[in-house]
Amino acid sequence: MTALLALISGLVIGGSDYAGGLATRRDNELSVTALVQLASGLTALVVAFVYPWTAITTTDLVAGAIAGVSGVFSFVAFYRALSTGAMGVVAPLTAVIGAVVPAGISIAGGERLSTVATIGLVIAVVGILLVSRPTDDSDRTTTTPPSALILSVVAGLGFSLFFLALARTSSDAGVWPLVSARAVSVPIVFAASVVVNKRVLPLAPARRLAIIGGINEMLANVMILVAIQRGPVAIATVFGAFYPISTAALAYMFLGERLGRTHIAGAALAVCALPLVAL
Repeated sequence: MTALLALISGLVIGGSDYAGGLATRRDNELSVTALVQLASGLTALVVAFVYPWTAITTTDLVAGAIAGVSGVFSFVAFYRALSTGAMGVVAPLTAVIGAVVPAGISIAGGERLSTVATIGLVIAVVGILLVSRPTDDSDRTTTTPPSALILSVVAGLGFSLFFLALARTSSDAGVWPLVSARAVSVPIVFAASVVVNKRVLPLAPARRLAIIGGINEMLANVMILVAIQRGPVAIATVFGAFYPISTAALAYMFLGERLGRTHIAGAALAVCALPLVAL
């Protein structure tokens, strides 16, 4: 159940990335991010009152706040790396680090997986590499400066911290840790947008897409939170990193972009790995 829930979360967040990507074609990415975060935060607040919870501790709120800050800075680093380096290098590096590091830390901390589940996890990591590859052959000749590689690693480590912070929360708190995350991240992005753009929200053509992206992002975060709380964390973080599948599929359906064989192969590996980790 953990792997399936995490995989669904990854597919939903991929849809959010698609909507956010289209929105940034129509306005500044910082303003778009501000509205995405706002819509995400309001969605978290609504879900928090509906989703069952019994007790909220200081640890839940602090862990949520850490997840919120790390998530914001991770996306900033990730998008900056994509703008300066080859996507074929940046995306797989970030995705794999964001999946493998929290999985490795969880296993080192005492989380135990069966041999079959471990094999499934390895297959899933290979699948992440495949679905993260671009379809544009021009990336083969695009140089990636050291700064982009460093930012990719920083983004991957930031996403790792996001997962590990959520793993410290209790299921008794429901989704209130995510409310705490947005209570911290929204003001940060708003302030940055005001300083850079002299405004907070994006222009009208980008607003609907940004709102859709924000709602989807929070729904995905709710699912990954539940998956991580149920554990194993290693399985949840790896399968949650399959977000490029849905992004590529949506781009294929609505933008006419080519769906590469590597995307299909990566998705197939995810399907193959799923029953292995469930055993």
